[in-house]
Amino acid sequence: MNINKLKVYDIVLIAILSSVLFAQEQVLTFLPNVQLTVFLLVLYSKKLGMLRTIIIVIIHVVLDNVVMGSMSLYYTPTMLVGWLIIPITLNTIFKKVESNFGLALLGVLYSFIYSWLYIIPSSLLTQVSPLTYLISDVLFEIILAMSSFILSSWRLCFPRFCCLFLF
Repeated sequence: MNINKLKVYDIVLIAILSSVLFAQEQVLTFLPNVQLTVFLLVLYSKKLGMLRTIIIVIIHVVLDNVVMGSMSLYYTPTMLVGWLIIPITLNTIFKKVESNFGLALLGVLYSFIYSWLYIIPSSLLTQVSPLTYLISDVLFEIILAMSSFILSSWRLCFPRFCCLFLF
């Protein structure tokens, strides 16, 4: 799909799904690293394809950074790359992964990759060694990975639930 060929339906769908992605993250901010973001991006990537999901990711990252006041050259590109890895890899190298269990395992991988991308900018800003940062962040990484896996596994038990997010 070419960006110049987006239809009104695509634009509306992208707007709604961007809103869902942004809203769920804001609602769950009181729980550290518990979010539906990885689950939703995997779902969007598989159902909508790469282009629409990339647009959703860009909108989400801009909104999240503007609202949370974290727009910076350290964190914004890191977040963008971290979330863009999902639609890009799911529509290229992991294109054939269709099983819910396989996608749940990829959700765990994406959670760790996303977290590890923050090691360098956080170490630079806080003047803490990367190993110290990794050790202090490992619990939060595990929480993000577990929430991603549990939500993707929930999809195994309740596949109709996922339709609520798409149509």
